Amino acid sequence: MNDLTNFPSDRFRDIYQTVFMIQKILIVHHETSLPVYEKDVENTIPFNSSMITGILEAISAIGQEMIGRPTGFKKLVFNGFVVSGSYFNGFTIYVFSETDLQKEIEKGMQKIVSWFSTAFRSIKENWDGSLDIFKINKSIIENKISQTLFLWLLYPLQTSKNQQLEKENLSIFGKSILECVGKNESCTSARLLDNFKQFDEEEILNEIFGLVDKGYLVTSSHD
Repeated sequence: MNDLTNFPSDRFRDIYQTVFMIQKILIVHHETSLPVYEKDVENTIPFNSSMITGILEAISAIGQEMIGRPTGFKKLVFNGFVVSGSYFNGFTIYVFSETDLQKEIEKGMQKIVSWFSTAFRSIKENWDGSLDIFKINKSIIENKISQTLFLWLLYPLQTSKNQQLEKENLSIFGKSILECVGKNESCTSARLLDNFKQFDEEEILNEIFGLVDKGYLVTSSHD
């Protein structure tokens, strides 16, 4: 999970709004240009992933030749989407979005591709093209991406079963949010914003992020 303690409080709303603009995530094996993981947040990208990654990796290779080394982070516009890419040691992660990403999400992309490269370092060279290892570890990958890129904001939250967490230390508002999540199996951040609309949106999001950061709310990587 991201360390949220150092985030300015007004950034939570920006992150929340940006996450809803993310449409697709791809992780590509750099040497072969083959997609090893993909997630369609919204089904709005009409192209085959292998074709997309071939184009993106070709553009990335041109950039590498021009400066003599792979760049850590780059952006381009593709079919009306902003495509942000981060490369590290054999893999590239691409995020398709309707707008520029917030810097916290860009930093999250760099963390993910670094983790991914370490976790799957055994197949970076002489890979036979089998996706089995990625399919086996799909839930781990999705959980990592959901936490690091804040995609959990899109999905239902759950209350923690950790008995050591002392709810007495929470604010009245925090307790109300926990109660709401506990009573609703499909309670997303969007639903909380709607249920507590008598409060300022920024105040609600600050409380949600705080509850997640302290472990009171458990995030999900899917609906």
